[in-house]
Amino acid sequence: MSTKKSNTFCIYHSRIATLISPNSGKLVTTHFLKPCSKNSTPTLISPQTLFQINQYPHPKIHFKGWNNPQTKWGDWVEKLTAEQAYTWNKTGICDALLSSLHHFPVPRNPSLILALIQHWSPKTNTFVFPWGEATITLEDVMILGGFSVLGESVKLPLSSDLLSIEAKLIEIQRRILKSKSKKVSHNAWLKFFKEGLEEEKCDLSNLEHVGFLCLWLSRFVFPSCSDSVIDPRVFSIAIHLSQGKRMALASSVLASIYHNLSLLKEKLVSSSSSSVKDFDVKVNGLFQLVQQWLFERFPILGPKYPNELKKGEPRAARWHKLNSESEHASFEFILSKLESGENFVWRPYVLDLKNWCFVSHYKESEQFVNDGSNSDLEEELRCFGVCLCADEVIGLDCVEMYMPYRVTMQFGIDQDVPPNEFIVMSPCYNENFSFYVPSKYYKPCVSLEYHNWWKKSKVIEGKNVDGLDLVDDVVMIAKQYCEDENHASIASIENGSKRKSSSNNESKDNEGESGTKRRVLKKNESSSICGFNNDIGVGDCEVLFMSGKGEKQLGVGSYVNPLDVEDYACTILGTSSSHPISI
Repeated sequence: MSTKKSNTFCIYHSRIATLISPNSGKLVTTHFLKPCSKNSTPTLISPQTLFQINQYPHPKIHFKGWNNPQTKWGDWVEKLTAEQAYTWNKTGICDALLSSLHHFPVPRNPSLILALIQHWSPKTNTFVFPWGEATITLEDVMILGGFSVLGESVKLPLSSDLLSIEAKLIEIQRRILKSKSKKVSHNAWLKFFKEGLEEEKCDLSNLEHVGFLCLWLSRFVFPSCSDSVIDPRVFSIAIHLSQGKRMALASSVLASIYHNLSLLKEKLVSSSSSSVKDFDVKVNGLFQLVQQWLFERFPILGPKYPNELKKGEPRAARWHKLNSESEHASFEFILSKLESGENFVWRPYVLDLKNWCFVSHYKESEQFVNDGSNSDLEEELRCFGVCLCADEVIGLDCVEMYMPYRVTMQFGIDQDVPPNEFIVMSPCYNENFSFYVPSKYYKPCVSLEYHNWWKKSKVIEGKNVDGLDLVDDVVMIAKQYCEDENHASIASIENGSKRKSSSNNESKDNEGESGTKRRVLKKNESSSICGFNNDIGVGDCEVLFMSGKGEKQLGVGSYVNPLDVEDYACTILGTSSSHPISI
């Protein structure tokens, strides 16, 4: 008899919706990632709050956490591979270890990072570009860094029988501090375990694997705040890994990346308003992974010819010893490339690369997956499910908000309006949860509600980002549609644009710190909490539109009797399987 739970925590929402795409289309049943909210007020950064790099030369950025392999590191990896390959496979760190063997040059020109950080929003942990939001997700960290999204938290304490191993590591740390090194540097630690163990008693000889993992974690996973020293906080993680326990390193790495991006943004904002002409900025964290993300998502800014992978190599090997082709380009040029949505690749991981052995969760057809305690589910699908869950990601010294529902097109899922506040959508331990996996061929779009919401977030004194009156902009779209499809006369639309609705005017939305609030959506709550009516009919379309004065109005129209020109334009806009519209 099956013991599977009847209640399932669903992290996607299906409804009939109008999607925005370049070509005319129709209302379709589509799937959005929860949580979603149709009546959300914008929480995005307005252009006025972005810092500007007005001085030259640009600030010098010192990447303190950007570490490349030491001279003898490759020899140590090779030595332990035969002994520990099974354990590394079991704990899911093989690709991450192999990535540590590759060299990623530090950018000599800071313009690439400066232009990218210009768009970083610490409130949402996303890059806010003129064309939409994007960010580094758990999927990016898993694929580019090779870190596991499954497993125990890095905060998992050691059991009593493992505390003795930690005590031995602390003793080794003290010995190195008393030596000529005076600090437990990465080189001193490597030298001790490569040479010093031979002179030690047999009770320390079984620590080599743990010591190896401590160096790897300190140098390539959690670069410490001090220059190239072993961080004692990784001792417990190394011990767990050495015992074959899988650790969710991806979430901790992502938390550190978010934290350090925000710190860098804060430093640059304060520095840009300073009268000092020449200043240095020190930044910690895995910024080589940030650069790899940039190369994958904006190929126009990356190396022109990435390395061809050899059999068994991790994806990071594509960028081994390569730097950006735009390294010597101007800050303004790089910024212009970032601000064009045509340069962004939403789904780089659906493309087949020669000799890349990653088992993709994206298949030929879409999938509806039930996960939880089901041990028979393929690992790649369970990993993808975790990547879709909004939750707090916990680092060694920080806790950050992870909001995949703001960037669903990066997962191949259509984008709907995100809520104001941070909402956790992570199932409880051993709880069944269901999620949606799109086809590898699907090209995601944005919902009509999101399109209007995004325009609203960019409104400045009744103008959108293009400087056009919003009503005129919608009329222009409607005209184009009618000319192409002959759904109505242009004159009737133009006349309709003169009518104004005065009954639904609302006061301006308050903009505050609501974006940082947390709310947990319980599994038995109706999906209507997200602001959608599950019983919406195909013939009706509830729309949120903007008047020319920037006032929000709500109306319901139909194909037969549109309430107003804005409503009519909204109802006739549809979708296809082509690329999303540039907003």
